[in-house]
Amino acid sequence: MSGGTHLRLEERERLAALKGEGLSLRAMARQLGRAASTISRELRRNALPKGGYLPAHAEGCYLERRQRPAIVERDAKLGRFVRERLLEGWTPEQIAGWLKRGEERGLRTVSTETIYAFVHRPGQKGEKLWKLLPRGRARRGRRRARQPRSVIAERRSIHDRPEAVQERKEAGHWEGDLLICRRTRPVLVLKERKTRFVLAARLAGKSAAETVAIMMAVFRRLDPRLRASITFDNDTAFARHGLLASACAMATWFCDAYASWQKGAVENANGRLRRDLPRDLDLDALSDAELQEIVLTHNLTPRKCLGFLTPLQALLGELGRDVQIRFA
Repeated sequence: MSGGTHLRLEERERLAALKGEGLSLRAMARQLGRAASTISRELRRNALPKGGYLPAHAEGCYLERRQRPAIVERDAKLGRFVRERLLEGWTPEQIAGWLKRGEERGLRTVSTETIYAFVHRPGQKGEKLWKLLPRGRARRGRRRARQPRSVIAERRSIHDRPEAVQERKEAGHWEGDLLICRRTRPVLVLKERKTRFVLAARLAGKSAAETVAIMMAVFRRLDPRLRASITFDNDTAFARHGLLASACAMATWFCDAYASWQKGAVENANGRLRRDLPRDLDLDALSDAELQEIVLTHNLTPRKCLGFLTPLQALLGELGRDVQIRFA
């Protein structure tokens, strides 16, 4: 029987089928070769808001939780201890073993795997703690062969996108893209097609898991009326787009290969944001508050195509709200 590690997507799909057959908790656990407590926790933590269980939604919830700071990041004292021991040449196994002995009062026990995971988290790559490991590798395990950009499951063509989206007749339809800065650190840029309103969030890397988790976190905070669809290019960072359908009820569309101009709205936004986010910018030197200040300035700039309203005013107007903006 498998231990308490998280379920894979295939297991979640099997679990949904078994649950639909009306099997008991223990019966489902036996079928999956998992502990009953693991199945119980899975169904409890990843249920739909109104009850029920969908594997894609559950996978999205799991991926979103993975973006939360690790234990070693949340506990400043523990993080300092781990860094200091690594600098002294200790291995993660030695650090974990020492903590387990209770030699350091006031510090919690963590496993060897937790320390390795902390060192290799995308957010920690800037510190290059991996150089202090015995083998000094930046990546863990074998490298997977890179998938061709065109291999995106359940990809729907932009040519099938409804006319209302194409003609900007209604709000809630977005375009998404990545703005790459120094060290290939990307900024996720999302632009609403009708109101030209822009949202942005920094990413640690270009993984599909992190990208979709951040998008779900952003869209869940929006009014449901503003969550209709989103259009991407064929970057594999958007390969987990299907999770947006279950988590946020959003349709997803993809441009033709090598035709990113088909999502011209977000390309235009990228051009404007490049004034403040040039390619050689070190994003680590830019705080989240500074990034959002840049985006806010963009959303408070009048646009000719909006009759010289600002994107913020246009967006609030779609929600039946009015706002007066004065700069004097």
